[in-house]
Amino acid sequence: MKAYTKKHLRNYIWDSLKDKNLYIPPKSPYGRIPNFKGSTAGAELLRSTPQWKNSKTIFSSPDSAQKKVRELALKDKKLLIMASPKLKKGYQLINPENVEGNEKAASTINGAFKFGEIR
Repeated sequence: MKAYTKKHLRNYIWDSLKDKNLYIPPKSPYGRIPNFKGSTAGAELLRSTPQWKNSKTIFSSPDSAQKKVRELALKDKKLLIMASPKLKKGYQLINPENVEGNEKAASTINGAFKFGEIR
């Protein structure tokens, strides 16, 4: 069995997203974690797992593809930890009690800085 490098696998995934028209423009999928068609369904699938149901805290990257994961975590009253973009400001801790009714807004990068606290 051939071993693939991380670079090879990333390029394979980015090529597949582009060739199958699955990434969501305007940005190219290359060199980043792109938003993609099906990310919302993926978040709902994650939400249905026992691991999700048994968790009290969820960690998420700040990438667009994870936005629905962050929103669902807050709606499900889970403590959310989100890395700031490029880790320039560390991590955001977002308590669901502080965002009730504003989960969608709080799940964005700007919302995380508004509703969360830097740790």
